[in-house]
Amino acid sequence: MSSNDTKHVQTELNEDEYERFREFASEHGLSLKEAGHKALIEWIERQQQADPNDPAFTVLDDLEDESLPETAETDARDEDDLVDEWNGSDQSFTLAEDPSAQS
Repeated sequence: MSSNDTKHVQTELNEDEYERFREFASEHGLSLKEAGHKALIEWIERQQQADPNDPAFTVLDDLEDESLPETAETDARDEDDLVDEWNGSDQSFTLAEDPSAQS
């Protein structure tokens, strides 16, 4: 990367934060510049990941937690009941072509 392709950022740390950052960089064999760069990139990537606590991902858990009222009725049957009721013929059939497979 040429110097024209880079941008510079700056931040302020209190003494304790700076010391923790300096020690971390040293323990990992990194300069402060390298450690800061890695930290920023990792933070950005982590922020761009989906939040597993987002309601879009927890809605099914919420539904499972809700119990049905005692008056709820269902027509749930087991597979054997359904097979016993089958009155159709045993004729074979062919599925239609998948339209998405055609170009």
